[in-house]
Amino acid sequence: MALEQITHYSPHPVPLRRALLAIGTRLPGLALSAVIALLALALGSQPLFTTLGTLTLAMLLGLALGQWLPRNISERTTAGTQLARTRLLRAGIVLYGLRIGLDDLLQVGSEALLSDLLVVAGVFLLAGWAGTRLLKLELKTALLVGAGSAVCGAAAILAIAPALRAKAQDIPVAIATVVLFGTCAMLLYPWLWTLEPIARLFGGSELTFGRYLGATVHEVAQVAAAAGALSPEAGQAAVITKLIRVMLLVPLILVVSAYFARREDRDGGAVSINLPWFALLFLLMPLVNASGLLSPILQEQIRHLDTLLLAMAMAALGLETRLAALKRSGLKPLLLGALLFLVLVVAGAAVTLVVGALV
Repeated sequence: MALEQITHYSPHPVPLRRALLAIGTRLPGLALSAVIALLALALGSQPLFTTLGTLTLAMLLGLALGQWLPRNISERTTAGTQLARTRLLRAGIVLYGLRIGLDDLLQVGSEALLSDLLVVAGVFLLAGWAGTRLLKLELKTALLVGAGSAVCGAAAILAIAPALRAKAQDIPVAIATVVLFGTCAMLLYPWLWTLEPIARLFGGSELTFGRYLGATVHEVAQVAAAAGALSPEAGQAAVITKLIRVMLLVPLILVVSAYFARREDRDGGAVSINLPWFALLFLLMPLVNASGLLSPILQEQIRHLDTLLLAMAMAALGLETRLAALKRSGLKPLLLGALLFLVLVVAGAAVTLVVGALV
C-alpha cells in the first residue's frame, strides 16, 4: 500500500515504481552478501583464519550457508546475489587495477600472454574432444565447462553461452562444476607453495608461481583470494595474468560465434556477443594510478571498498552454488571438470615453466 501511495502522487509513477521494485528485489541478496562479507573481513583478521584470507572465507561461508538456505529465502535473495557476483565483481576487479603500477604490468606482459594463449586454447579444445569422445556429452555442454575452466569461470560461461546457443538448463550445471573446482584450486594453490619440492620446481620464484596461479585458477576473484597468500608483487602478477586470460574471451567468443553460426545456419539471426569490458577497464587503471590524481588516503579508501566488493561477490558466488545441481546432472560434467582441473594444475605448471625459460 505504501508503494502504491508513493507512486500515485509521483508525476512519473511507472518509472518510480519500477525503480523501487528493482531496489526491493535486489536488497535482500545484497544485504546477505554484505553480512557474509563483513563476517569474513572480521574473521580474516584472526590468527586462525589469516592463511585463508578474506575472499576465501567469504566464498566458503556463502557456500556453506547456501546449501541449507530455505527455498523461500533463496528465491528472495537470488536477484541481489546475481547482481553481486556480476556487476559488483566487475567493479571490484576494475578497482583492483589501482593497486598495480605500470612497471608491474610491463614486467608480467609477454610471459603472461603466451602462457594464457596456450592454456586457453589447449583446455578449451581438450574439453570439446574429451567431453564428446570420452564422456559422450553434447558438444555445447562440454564447451560450456571448457570455457569456464579455460578462461574465467562463471563469467565466461555466461558470456559464451549465447554464442554456443547452449540450452538454458546446461548453464547452471556448468557454473556449479567450475565453481566447485575453482574453489578447490583456490584452497590448493596457497598450500602447494608451502611445499618445498613445489617451491624448488619454480626455482623459488614466488613471482613465477603467481603467474602459474593466474594462468590456471578458474575465477578472477578466486585468483585474487589465492594470491593473498603470496607477496604483493606475486599477487599482482597473478591477477594481471588472469585478466589477460579474461581478455582472451573476446577472440574465443568471436571464433565460437562464427563456427556455430555456420553450423546452425538454419536458426538465422545474429548471435549475441558479450565482451569482457571490465578487463579492458582494469588494464587502464594502472594509468590512472600513475597519473597521481588519487591521493594516498583516497587510494587506501578505494582499496577497502574494493576488498568489500570482491568479498560480497565471493559470498554471492558461494550462495548461488548448489551442490545438488551437480547430483541431478550426473557424473559426466563433473568428470570433465575434474579432468580439466587436473590438466590446469599439472600441464599449467609445465606451460608456465617452459614459457618462462623461453621468454
